[in-house]
Amino acid sequence: EQSRSGTGTFTGKVTLDPVLAAGDARINSVMFEPGGRTYWHSHDNGQVLFVAHGHGMVATDGGDQHELTAGDTVYAPPGEVHWHGAAPGSFLVHTAVSLGTTRWLDEVSDEDYKDAWARVR
Repeated sequence: EQSRSGTGTFTGKVTLDPVLAAGDARINSVMFEPGGRTYWHSHDNGQVLFVAHGHGMVATDGGDQHELTAGDTVYAPPGEVHWHGAAPGSFLVHTAVSLGTTRWLDEVSDEDYKDAWARVR
């Protein structure tokens, strides 16, 4: 179990628990504390998120955004630039199945994060 913050991959307090690394697949259980989120990133062969607990969001660089709650499953196609994380007042726990190389990009600014949540309320 690894707690990550300010690592070039996450903003806020995020706990990453590796489940499996096999071939080009990486499976991690991830807990985001309120406001915690990934940086912008993409996956060579896509990513699937299975939401176990809490409230969060996934957003793409094309402006699409979707709220996440327990039981949701989300697919990010190969190469889609996106971020995901917890709502401002909620934890979020999901299992992430990442396929291929993950390409980490810029941090999601506090302003962009707040704007994304303002658009869904």
